[in-house]
Amino acid sequence: MNTFGKRETTSILAALLAAVGLFAGCDSMSRWFGGASSPPTTQPAVREYTQIDVPQPVNLLLPKSINIHPFTVTRTFDSEAGGIRGVDVRVEAFNAFHEATKAFGSFRFEIYTHQSNNLEPKGELRGVWEIKPSLLDAKENLRYWNRSQQMYEFKLQWDTPIPVGHKFVLVAVFTSPFTQRLTAQRVFTSGQ
Repeated sequence: MNTFGKRETTSILAALLAAVGLFAGCDSMSRWFGGASSPPTTQPAVREYTQIDVPQPVNLLLPKSINIHPFTVTRTFDSEAGGIRGVDVRVEAFNAFHEATKAFGSFRFEIYTHQSNNLEPKGELRGVWEIKPSLLDAKENLRYWNRSQQMYEFKLQWDTPIPVGHKFVLVAVFTSPFTQRLTAQRVFTSGQ
């Protein structure tokens, strides 16, 4: 027998929506790129939230894992400039039932050079993109959500073009007040 009544379920959902409103930001989207001449020497800090305890069964619908989808590709924004100028990233979030779900929180992307023949494929940190405002804001969340593919789409641009055929490691980091930090990584080759 269900122990949650209609009133309790409504109260839980109202509390979650209020929490989302509290944590929503008003910043504009920004990006940072450590160019070839001055790559960052340390990893930037990941945004942390004070965790909110989400009761069962609602917590089963929150993201439990993320995945950088194989549809993620590099792209050239300006054909005359030559070289690859950015990455179209596709990220999936999965709940406890391994179904696609919305992810209310902050996404950050890091790109590293690839170390072949190494247990740790990540080499030198080359760029970091923070998606701002965070996806705690419902309007911003919908801005990046692809309804037909049930995943998020982000366009990350490099300041300096890179030649086709270079391998990189892309890391996605998701933080939220409702879940633990989630990460995913994918090795890809520029121009493919």
